[in-house]
Amino acid sequence: MPACNYAGVPAMTSSFDTPTPPTATARRIGDWVAGLRRSDVPDAVAAVALDCIVDTLGVALAGCGEASARLAADEALASYAAGPSPLLAGGRLCAEGATFANVAAAHALDFDDNSYAGFVHGSAVVVPTALAMVDEVGGTGRDLLTAVVAGAEAQYALAEAVGNGVYHDGWWTTALFGTVGAAAASAKALGLDGRTAADAIAFALCGTGGLRACFGTGAKPLLAAQAAANGVRAARLAARGLTVPHGVVEDPRGFATLMAAGRFDPAALDGLGRHWRLLDPGIDTKLYPVCLSAHAAIDAMRDLMAEHGLKPQDIRTVHCRVPPVVAANLTYQYPATAGEARFSLPFAVACAMLYGTLGLEHLGDATLTDPDLRHAIGCVSMAADPDWNADPDRARTAPEGAEVSVETQAGERHTRFCASARGTVARPLSATERAAKFHTCAARAVGAETAERLHRKLYRLEAEGSLSRLFDPAHHGSCS
Repeated sequence: MPACNYAGVPAMTSSFDTPTPPTATARRIGDWVAGLRRSDVPDAVAAVALDCIVDTLGVALAGCGEASARLAADEALASYAAGPSPLLAGGRLCAEGATFANVAAAHALDFDDNSYAGFVHGSAVVVPTALAMVDEVGGTGRDLLTAVVAGAEAQYALAEAVGNGVYHDGWWTTALFGTVGAAAASAKALGLDGRTAADAIAFALCGTGGLRACFGTGAKPLLAAQAAANGVRAARLAARGLTVPHGVVEDPRGFATLMAAGRFDPAALDGLGRHWRLLDPGIDTKLYPVCLSAHAAIDAMRDLMAEHGLKPQDIRTVHCRVPPVVAANLTYQYPATAGEARFSLPFAVACAMLYGTLGLEHLGDATLTDPDLRHAIGCVSMAADPDWNADPDRARTAPEGAEVSVETQAGERHTRFCASARGTVARPLSATERAAKFHTCAARAVGAETAERLHRKLYRLEAEGSLSRLFDPAHHGSCS
């Protein structure tokens, strides 16, 4: 029956008069996640995703021994039910418990990858989540790779739509968007349809959060773990029938208004499945186990030492000019703990000066209390350049760059500008360097021989018909 106006006369209706409302953000993401198939993923994207899986699992194995990761594993074993999903520290739990423990391990060393689509540590959250969920449902290596792509692209697309302002406002975007990545990866693993996947993503967004005030403490990896576990729970609740309004991003009381001061560009979601964030802006793989904000200064210092044949005793002072975001992240002048050292530019530069690099072996009490290092730290100063981002090209190409100036005891001055550190998209690590990083990390947990076999096995991930024995040392013997 046609609609009527107030006088009882049939109203004139037209599709031109009643435009179709835009699809809600959570539903757009959910529909894309549900529809994604392994055959939809280009080879180049799959290759990056596989690199992310291998790198993340390597640093997670190394991170298992850190205090925050041990705390997470103990809490998971005490709080969660047994299940099929492996804990990298040993044992098996339900998917949510394994996710909580393994994500904490993946981020405990701050050695995991990063993307400038939202300043997000994407893989540390998505990879362990996808591993636990795909393993729980009996999925394959191809299923794992597909779930990782789904989770990564979902969180990066939303982060890009909101913009980096949330990070500069003090939100920690890995926790903020990571729960969306975890929900999306879980929805893909569970085979949820678009509506149900959207329910999971919307519920994850309703409870998300995370503050950068935790940097330099064990709370940081535990916040990542909590975000991932919340994403898993959101997907499982949605699968059981939970329904949530899909417009939680656009709602006047929703995510964009409350978290991002109204900043939101829905056009960023148009590229899902066409514009792959795993390729652009891409993934930065860390060469050093500290905050990425310190890496350009480390490289500049290493290059200056090599180019001019400098020795530590030759150097009087080192001054680092950096973007405001670097100074805001690296707040510890004289770090007292390994956690603080990961967020200290003077520590990072002093290590490059004294040891020629910065490795996992330097993040311990022996280095932190070394009088020579403490003296070197005192020689390093840092200043934020308020005009750094006034040049759009520099803001784009050197978001965490550094200009390092050295004054020698002889009065000479040498300066090096580093826009992008080794390991970033602009200066990617070689396959050999990636392999060396994995072996160094994994060997700390499983030994050199098993690390070598696991590395080969992971790079043949899509041939795996089951993930149940992926981390079984006895099974690695079949790799050759």
